[in-house]
Amino acid sequence: MDEQLPHGPSHIDLLEAEIAVIWGPGRRTTEAPPSVVIGDAGDGVVIEARNDLDPAVVREIRSMAQDQQPSVVVGLVQGLLRKALGPLEITVGPGYDCSAPAAQPEPSVGRLIRSDVPDPMLGRLQVPPTWDEPEWSELLDGRHGPWAMVVDEDRMLSLCHSARLAAAGVEAGTWTAVDARGHGLAAAATAAWADACRDLPGHIFYSTDANNLSSQRVAARLKLPLLGQLWKLRPADEGDGPADGRLSVISRSSR
Repeated sequence: MDEQLPHGPSHIDLLEAEIAVIWGPGRRTTEAPPSVVIGDAGDGVVIEARNDLDPAVVREIRSMAQDQQPSVVVGLVQGLLRKALGPLEITVGPGYDCSAPAAQPEPSVGRLIRSDVPDPMLGRLQVPPTWDEPEWSELLDGRHGPWAMVVDEDRMLSLCHSARLAAAGVEAGTWTAVDARGHGLAAAATAAWADACRDLPGHIFYSTDANNLSSQRVAARLKLPLLGQLWKLRPADEGDGPADGRLSVISRSSR
């Protein structure tokens, strides 16, 4: 899978860029990076470690990754980290290229609005239950990057916004009201958001969790190219982790 996208970088290049967008120093959120992040493109792997990981463990991971085929590296890294850190919290999910999503029909419910097109109803929108008022106002003002949403009068039904925004690119964050799901609204909002992001530097990403089937269906509806899997590994008892942690590449290999 570590191939060249049309006129662009390889999947491994893009997974490395996506890691930088999610956990890089320019990130807007305070989410702490995991102890180790692995971008697995099938026949290529990039491994990044947090700056507080024991240097001896880093050297062991680097040495092992250089000697093994990419297909077995993920499992071996997990084994090394369990010996060093104890029980692990492991999450994994697909990462997608969202630079050219498939065109979507107009929403069957509500109407589509976006950050780069003025709309007279914008100031009348209710604050959604998953946002607080100050951050919602900042979003609408464009202080958190491009967004697109499907609205019905003063209610937001589905939103795609720039959950992570950095020099390396931008990452989608989506939400749809429970009673508005199943109508393709998230796909419509995400396609419009990606179009609004075209003038930003870097690349446009969409990722999700392996267990989030509804989000994966959105990616399928948009026909997003799969870049690979992002593995996130941290000690099970770590809690929130160090918000000031930094990741750096310790190994990169391909078949």
